[in-house]
Amino acid sequence: MAQIMCMTSGLTGILNASFELVARLQSKGHDCICASPLPVGDKVQAQGLSYLQLDPVNYDPAPPLPEFAGPLRKMKRLVYKIRHVSRRRQEAVKALGMEAFLEKMRKAAPDLVIIDMELHQHIFALVTAGYKVLLLSQWFSTWYAKRLPPIVHHTIPGRGFSGSRLGLEWSWMNIRGQRWWMFTKKKVTSVYTDRRSILKKYARDIGFPLSYIRTNYWPGPFSYDTLPVISMTAEALEFPHQKRSNLEYVGPMVYTQRRDQNIEAADLQKIRAILNSKENRQLIYCSVSTFSKGDIKFLQRVIRAFEGQQDWLGIMSLGGLADAAALDPLPDNVYAFDRVPQLEILSRANLSINHGGIHTINECLHYKIPMLIYSGKRSDQNGCAARIHYHGLGIMADKDADTPNEIRTRIRQVLSNPAFRENIERIHREITTYREKNVLGRVVSSIVGSNESVNNTFEAVTLADEE
Repeated sequence: MAQIMCMTSGLTGILNASFELVARLQSKGHDCICASPLPVGDKVQAQGLSYLQLDPVNYDPAPPLPEFAGPLRKMKRLVYKIRHVSRRRQEAVKALGMEAFLEKMRKAAPDLVIIDMELHQHIFALVTAGYKVLLLSQWFSTWYAKRLPPIVHHTIPGRGFSGSRLGLEWSWMNIRGQRWWMFTKKKVTSVYTDRRSILKKYARDIGFPLSYIRTNYWPGPFSYDTLPVISMTAEALEFPHQKRSNLEYVGPMVYTQRRDQNIEAADLQKIRAILNSKENRQLIYCSVSTFSKGDIKFLQRVIRAFEGQQDWLGIMSLGGLADAAALDPLPDNVYAFDRVPQLEILSRANLSINHGGIHTINECLHYKIPMLIYSGKRSDQNGCAARIHYHGLGIMADKDADTPNEIRTRIRQVLSNPAFRENIERIHREITTYREKNVLGRVVSSIVGSNESVNNTFEAVTLADEE
């Protein structure tokens, strides 16, 4: 069996999902270790998993500028950047700290590194040093394809002009133009010491093939078309399109044994008492932890939707968004907490009101909970909401438009229409197939067993394959 390192950014969603990924690989006999540039060792070790702490990612590697004064200070800064561009770029590459990272890799000696596709300098270093890598995606497809809208849009193919062939192509062109302008502006104003320019210089310096890098749409600053990728989502939830080569869906990763931290003991006791008092009421769980502070008004509208609905029981997770007191007065059938044991609540819930985050969606699918999604309108949340709506697993709505009466009506619609639960049951059966067929394990084995140090292709593993 192989020595496998799972390296993530350490952000909560992908970190929690990686626990299940690692647990599945360990169940097949692999020796696994988690690694991250964020200080998340306590969270990893609380799950009983091994951990390696990496140095923090330097997102701004450009060396500091001297202090300039006077009305021409901006011009002086620019002139200084131009005169010293070569030295500053060299210093910025060194500031990435990849030599120390590779030393840790030499000591760990993994047979395979499953690595978050946003850890770009680590990917460059590993590939060039000859390690076998498998990129890890927490999203649906982020690559251009005909009939597929950009994941940052709420567009549903075939609906309206935005979902037409012309509308979809226009969306991709528009994003491409926006990204080009954003990157070009940063490159020019920094005089080639912005993060993307420095990463490309580092890639050239160490001999990483720039042909592996393709046009980026989201997330930045790069995407990869050549390196193999696994997506912790279900292909059955995608829009119909031609799948990118070397991309394999391995299904949602929900670690049901997760030990959540930072939940106050008193809150945990109160939440469990609320769950036990549920009786015949419909439990509605509202999680909006990635909303902005400006969305307090939306939460207040959600709370007002519960007024007079004594057959509903609401639990809200604020995730540090605001103090629960900011939402007062709460009706007697709604409870708000800073943090909650999400999996425990979802296992008892009848409906999830959420922001469209992929990990919350995957957890709802695991527990067969239909959804009312009010996208936070960030990152991939619009695209996730559109897919849930398209596949009949819930309703996509607009947090900036719906009134309390409209929210109340949508809640009733999802709770009362059996089609949503029937569709959830169907998708849930498909999701369990990923584990039954050991899709993840077979993709990993195909790369570990290869004679190539970096696989540009791997044998596709489909759900129709036999063991």
